[in-house]
Amino acid sequence: MHYTADIIAPILHAPLANVQAHWPLVVEALAALKILDPAVEAAAIATIGSESYLFAPEKEAGSEAYFRRMYEFDRSLGNVESGDGARYCGRGFIPLVGRSAYARFGKLVDADLVEHPDLAMEPPVAARILAYDLMLKGVPKAAAEGDWVKVRRLVHGDLSGWKRFNGILIPLLKLLPEKV
Repeated sequence: MHYTADIIAPILHAPLANVQAHWPLVVEALAALKILDPAVEAAAIATIGSESYLFAPEKEAGSEAYFRRMYEFDRSLGNVESGDGARYCGRGFIPLVGRSAYARFGKLVDADLVEHPDLAMEPPVAARILAYDLMLKGVPKAAAEGDWVKVRRLVHGDLSGWKRFNGILIPLLKLLPEKV
């Protein structure tokens, strides 16, 4: 079973047109990495839905002062130059943050995200970044095991957003022919 835009949009309360435009890109990206299965699809949908009510790549909102305070010269993010905080703020279906992440994922998706960070907002690029992020963090294994708390922690680092994530996940899992 594969989820469709007609199923996803009402569960997320997202614009159908956005889901119709972006979900096939996510499916294609998951398939390209050979991690496309119903459990990973559910994890991807719940992850995107817990980050974006629009089911679209988004840019983190904030002022220059906010980005300086949050990310500027944060060596753990690879931000070593003045302006890196705002330049490498969160973008995509899931927030890609920091010069190091932009460089790493840029190589994976064959896009110069360091020089052109807004490319992470392009839906095909954002979909490939999401797929790589899920794969590299071990989400397919956790999803196959039905360990949804672990899925959320792997993707987000903690359980913030769990209520929305789980609220999306439950109706998705009910649609599967067998328990995932």
